[in-house]
Amino acid sequence: MFRKLKPDIRYGDIYDTDADALKKSGIKLLLFDIDNTLEPYSAPLPGERLSDWLRSLIGAGFTAGIVSNAKRERIASFVEGFPDDIRERILYTYGAAKPSRKGFLRLCAEAGADPSETAMFGDQLFTDILGGNRAGLTTVLVKPIDPGIEPPFVRFKRLIERPFL
Repeated sequence: MFRKLKPDIRYGDIYDTDADALKKSGIKLLLFDIDNTLEPYSAPLPGERLSDWLRSLIGAGFTAGIVSNAKRERIASFVEGFPDDIRERILYTYGAAKPSRKGFLRLCAEAGADPSETAMFGDQLFTDILGGNRAGLTTVLVKPIDPGIEPPFVRFKRLIERPFL
């Protein structure tokens, strides 16, 4: 059980990603959590830096997707905030019930990627990393962007995660 909480890779943030190394290891699909992974918690729209970064990854041949436990409205409005050239190329699923495998595997199937060709980026061990590992993905743990603005239940989960980090 505890080894399922261990990420394969750790980065300070998503912008530290070594895309060449991921590509060389056979990764084709990059999945992301939104809150405190891509943007600060509850950011309504993606920023320009994130859009430019995803554009470069998509241009390098990766497929991108978002796996979130949030409601459809939250995810759809966030994705709608990307420029047209990116928005049309981002897969997403909502209500994923992470750490359930279903949302991860749904996007793998939609992208035509095997779980072994997929990396999941997230900031939480008990949802993003555990779920990605359970689905057979390469898991990438990033530091949360701004943990100070998270709701109490997320801050509580971070206390429980601390011994496993």
